[in-house]
Amino acid sequence: MRNSGIKMQVFDIISEYDDGIGTDAQGNTDVAFKKINKNFADFLIWRVENMNVMALTRDQYGTFYDTESYIIYAASPYGQSSGVDSVARDIKGKNIEYHIHFWLGAGTTPEKSGVAAYKTVELDGLLNCISTQHRETQGNESDRFLSYFKNGFRILKPAMLQNGNRQLPKLYRVKGKSTPALIEMSSLSWDNFTSSDVFIIKTPETIFAWVGRAANVEEKRHATAISQEMKDQFKIPNIVFVDDGYEKTIDADVQKEFNKYLPLEKRIVMPDNINENELISPSKNSLRLYKCSENNGKYRVAEVKNGPLCCTDLCSDDVFIIDQDRYGIWVWVGKRVSDKEKNEALRNARGFVKKKKYASDTRVTRTVDGAEPAEFKFLFKFWKTELPKGKNPKMPMLITKFDPITMEDRPSLAAETQLIDDGSGGMTVWRIKNSRIVEISKERHGCFFSGDCYIALYSYQTAHEEKHLLYCWIGNHATQEEINITTSKLTEIDDELGQLGFQARIIQGRETAHFLQLFKGKLTIFKGRGIDFDDSGKNLKNPHQYLLRIYGSTTYSAKAEQVEFSASSLDSNSCFVLRRGKRYYVWCGNYSTGDQREMAKGFAGKDFELILEGKEKDDFFTHLGGHCNYSTKMIRNDYDVRLPRLFYCNNHSKKFEAEEILFFQQKDLLPENVMLLDTNDALYVWIGKLSAREDQRLSIQMALQYLQNDPTNRDMSTTIIHIKQGREIPTFTGFFPKWEKKLWKNYKTFTKIRLDIEMSNTDPKVPNSHHSHSSSGNTDFDHYEKYPINILKEPNDRLPSRVDPLNKELHLTHDDFVSLFKMTYVDFEKLPRWKQQEMKKKVSLF
Repeated sequence: MRNSGIKMQVFDIISEYDDGIGTDAQGNTDVAFKKINKNFADFLIWRVENMNVMALTRDQYGTFYDTESYIIYAASPYGQSSGVDSVARDIKGKNIEYHIHFWLGAGTTPEKSGVAAYKTVELDGLLNCISTQHRETQGNESDRFLSYFKNGFRILKPAMLQNGNRQLPKLYRVKGKSTPALIEMSSLSWDNFTSSDVFIIKTPETIFAWVGRAANVEEKRHATAISQEMKDQFKIPNIVFVDDGYEKTIDADVQKEFNKYLPLEKRIVMPDNINENELISPSKNSLRLYKCSENNGKYRVAEVKNGPLCCTDLCSDDVFIIDQDRYGIWVWVGKRVSDKEKNEALRNARGFVKKKKYASDTRVTRTVDGAEPAEFKFLFKFWKTELPKGKNPKMPMLITKFDPITMEDRPSLAAETQLIDDGSGGMTVWRIKNSRIVEISKERHGCFFSGDCYIALYSYQTAHEEKHLLYCWIGNHATQEEINITTSKLTEIDDELGQLGFQARIIQGRETAHFLQLFKGKLTIFKGRGIDFDDSGKNLKNPHQYLLRIYGSTTYSAKAEQVEFSASSLDSNSCFVLRRGKRYYVWCGNYSTGDQREMAKGFAGKDFELILEGKEKDDFFTHLGGHCNYSTKMIRNDYDVRLPRLFYCNNHSKKFEAEEILFFQQKDLLPENVMLLDTNDALYVWIGKLSAREDQRLSIQMALQYLQNDPTNRDMSTTIIHIKQGREIPTFTGFFPKWEKKLWKNYKTFTKIRLDIEMSNTDPKVPNSHHSHSSSGNTDFDHYEKYPINILKEPNDRLPSRVDPLNKELHLTHDDFVSLFKMTYVDFEKLPRWKQQEMKKKVSLF
């Protein structure tokens, strides 16, 4: 047990469903579930009605009412997507994973939510209790739930409350990143507005799209599509865009109509209410594992571990809860527990949520031993799937011949092997010496020292063009100063060569397959600094005595690393090369393979002595200072290969956020964004052509924050590779189901879509509302959080924590700024400092 010095929690919980409704005592299967074929992939949705469930028609999928409760059934081949576009099909010879979600609207009743809960258990029973069950709540849906609705979904108010009058003005919020939701608000009022979202105001004559200054590009683009749909559906003549804080800049007649529904004198739009405590990134060890047991009629939960988890922490005889705090609760049910425990696991987890006093909308998910979904396995450092008897695990692919043209044509192969070509292109290698770079001669390529940093420029020819890759390699003992210089020089070289579009930051010990292939499996890493052996800095000499541990069995996995010159460094799983003066020995551990031994011979001179473990002559150990104990335990790395993951990341809201896009596609890469593709061995940072300069500048920091926040205690030395839009290589594109080089050729930005929509307005009296403030130099001004004038006039000690007391004017909206100072911020900024201060005093903002 880890962390034995920390007080572990033990407590009893009361089992209860949402407001006390239990499971169906009769064990009957609802007639609505009878049509389910367990051998088919399928996607179905039901709504709870009068203690039963009613199937929705396909055209209703993706529309939810906030007073209702729903059940969603998704069955697909393991690891494949499901959703509104799925069609029922027979799955032969493949494992099927089943997911059941019950979704609770914010205004649903306890009776409806209770029925949804026990009907989920009933449906699970039909599936032999092996489904993954998800309790979803409005506004806190899981990534998997969102993946079903790739084009977004809608949460509406029940039509019966509105007397069926479609012409009533309505307010909708567009919320979400990868899958935005359209949410109908309770009233058309400024109280419902926030600057981080886009809002749609539907009126009989005009659709107003109000664009929050901090809204993300996905929400903006989604709002344009919805506005256009509403315009066509309800025959509304015009769509007008209104910018947050610039309401008074729109045309006077349009402003007059807008003012009818949202009076500008009552405008109050506050920034998002972020809890200051939440600004602290969650600890990478924030996971807590609890074991559940029944004790004298009480359900007892005892903490057994916190921090990174291993699959061996789970036992098939028990039920466990994994607590991710505000990120949700998982309950894992061992395959040998009773049906009663399986059926009650989700409600016991709800009891856990209440006992811990977590928010009522905390996500709760139940998964079953042997049927865990990918997102559950990602919580563990390693995961091993138990295969049926007689079935052998898939062996990794061994490539004997590969060229850039083949890899371009077969990107999935390139992605699996992480190879671009055979490494036969041209290469220049530099070593960082003080504040300059020194080129290394070709015969010394691949002789690195752990105290140094290196830059490698690799060029290769594809069928259509010559391509270039920039690598930097950082030794484990390099100084921070040299690391900084290396990063700077890398950028300089990239700029000189016209932005190559590929930069890889490799730290010693995490070399990628293609980087090793550049040295044909001969990369040798010595201790110390190259200058210790050669004052010129060109690393012309090696130490005369060393012991190398050999890793890998192919040219794209092999390398040698100097270890302590002692028998204690030996390991029965590896091969080692010992050099003493002009004599070489190749020592082969009992568990090393023939391929490993062949690669090891390449690190010895022409004349060497091959030594098998257990058959050493005495002089071998004499050279190493005598016999010592060393590791003789066989190591088998037969853990599951981790699937690639794509994330939308940002830290604009003062805290780092990473939202996963399950079952990602190329179209999820938006040119306005910086995205992260996690392949486990490397982290690709994809930089869209239209992404903000600040996002690009902070991309390394973003990648490091992502690694730091990973609950599996990821290695912070993981390779980070920068890829620019349009310069993608097959080792990246191969992770996407289908890659189209011309996908972005006709890509329209939000600004262009907005302009097209405004030009298509059928009422010629409505002028374009688009203003040039977004490109007028006001961008910095617009990025500050905005507050009402009365709040900014408060004494400094009563100001919101995120307001700069010396520059309160920056926190005004454009309209408020103009009303106070009788000029725009751009003009104000041109004034001398003393004049600015004088004007600020006059309006009580000094």
